[in-house]
Parts: sequence; structure tokens; C-alpha cells
Amino acid sequence: MKSAILLSSVLAVSVYAQPKPAVDLKPGTHRYEAKISLGQQSLALKTTTTIREEGGAWLVTETAETPMGNATDTSVLEKGTLILRKRSVRQGPLVIDIEQAGNKVTGTINVNGKERAVNMELGAPLFADGAAAFDSIGCLPLADGYTATYRNFDLQQGKEKVFELKVAGVESISIAAGKFEAFKVEIVQAEGGGDKATLWIAKDTRVPVKISAEMGGAMVSSELLR
Repeated sequence: MKSAILLSSVLAVSVYAQPKPAVDLKPGTHRYEAKISLGQQSLALKTTTTIREEGGAWLVTETAETPMGNATDTSVLEKGTLILRKRSVRQGPLVIDIEQAGNKVTGTINVNGKERAVNMELGAPLFADGAAAFDSIGCLPLADGYTATYRNFDLQQGKEKVFELKVAGVESISIAAGKFEAFKVEIVQAEGGGDKATLWIAKDTRVPVKISAEMGGAMVSSELLR
């Protein structure tokens, strides 16, 4: 029985192999206009993603300007592999701090002073999670028909999620920031999960210029401003 469980774990890791970036992240700041819709309610907001090097790693911070105040999501990624090392979220009474070592994620989630511990073994390291989720996809060897799988950690449900992506082709799109030739990248949650997203990533800069996503029942759309 133990050997069967071990074999199952090995097969799961091999099926969902870690993607290998073709290029690394680049320092920069990108601003977006976004909209979140849930049922009949919608919220317009502006977000800013900042990428910089710090301590031999990438520090990626996304700040969202909302009517309830700013929310920040910060990811620390290993250079070259873009594996997540740390993630911090600050939004009103919500404070989250997690870190990853090997195939294990640990940390705390604090809501209104009530703290919950995170301690979980993963099937494989987390890739490009949090604030860096979509920018890191642009670092992969994108080409028509390219596919990859990767893991993120769902903070609300406290579990890992496996995502599958495929480049569905190249499209010309026009948005507020201009006209772009972009890779159309379709992402779905593996094994029947509900989360999914479509990204348009500029061919020349590898920056996401348009995003349409469904996460936890909410619809999220975002376009690059500059």
C-alpha cells in the first residue's frame, strides 16, 4: 500500500512538471485599470505592479486602489526559476504571511486578530504565485500551441491548485495603452476546478496587457494603461 501511494505521488509530480522560464523578469512598473464583478455588483479600481531586484531575488508588489483603501500583495521569487519564496498580503484587517521551503508552505493568516496557521506539504514548488502570477507567465517560452502546468496556493481554501495553460495563438488587440501583437494564453484549473483566465501578453515586452479571469465566482478584467 505504501509503495502504491508513493508511486501515485511521483506520477502526480511528473504529470504536473514545473515550467522552465525562457527569460527572467525585468524591473519595471505597470499600471492597469481593472473591474471586479460578482453577481449584480461591480467594483472599478486601479492597480500598479512593480518589479524590482532585492537581496538576490525578485520582489513583485501589486497595489490596488479601492474605495476601502489600498490593498497590497507582495511576492518574493527566486531568480531564474520564478519559484515563490515568500508572499505577504495586506488589506484592512487581513494580514497574510507565508513562505515556501522545498515542497512545503508555512505561515499565518490573520483576520481581525484571529490567527490561523498554514502548514502544508505540496506536490511540487509553487510557481509565479500572488502578485507575480501573470507577469511570470510572460517569461515562459511562449509560442503557438505551447502548454505548461504549474501550482499556486489558494489562500482562502488553504490548499494548492494546479493550473494548465496553452497558447491559443497570436492576436492584434487595441487598448488604452496602444495596439499590441499579443500571445493569447488560456489558463484553466486542472481536474475540473472553476478558476480560469485568458491573458494577452505582448510579444515584444512579454508584459500582460489584457486580462480576463474568473476566480472564486468573481469576474476580473484588467487592461494596461501604461
